[in-house]
Amino acid sequence: MPDLLVKICGMRNQEDVDCAAAAGADMCGFVFARQSPRALTPAQAAALDSRGMLRVGVFVTSNAQAVAEAAMEACLDFVQLHGSQPEECAGQLAGILGARRIIRTLWPARYGGLEDLAEDMQRHAACAGMFLLESGTEGGGSGQRMDVPLKGLKIPRPWILAGGLNPENVGAAIKDCEPDGVDFNSGLESAPGQKSAQRIRAAVAAVRKYR
Repeated sequence: MPDLLVKICGMRNQEDVDCAAAAGADMCGFVFARQSPRALTPAQAAALDSRGMLRVGVFVTSNAQAVAEAAMEACLDFVQLHGSQPEECAGQLAGILGARRIIRTLWPARYGGLEDLAEDMQRHAACAGMFLLESGTEGGGSGQRMDVPLKGLKIPRPWILAGGLNPENVGAAIKDCEPDGVDFNSGLESAPGQKSAQRIRAAVAAVRKYR
């Protein structure tokens, strides 16, 4: 299995970012959705030193220009479209930022089967450098494990598994789904929006067994 990307999302302070970087995470995620307990502004994200980790901004808005401006202000490497944005929005962002910098979120449970999901991924691939497959059926993070079998799914881009991952279950999730990366968020928290340094270190160590 190739190296697995480790993304830790919902970062809000320098202490947690430093801990993630020291543990060996590859990506840090900043949530730009006001309704989230992990929300922050582009200016607040810009003030956080990511210590060499790739910077990902999570957006639910369909205003492509606003996303592009926020990406510049927050010094993002990737923008994650996590709100079922229309293809037009993704296309506009691909024109501004380049398709490789777009992470497209899809929810497998919304589809009738893997063939339908694969067809939709092919449709979105022109405006995505990566996919993120999230559990549940609603926008935003579900905090629940993926319950849709994904083995055998033909995915046209590298992809990240998200939804309810924590140090205790990530190993089984990697074996079950064979992703190119994993995305942690609420599973590493002691309370909503408050990361646990111990769980950050434990999660990255658990993934390293498969790298």
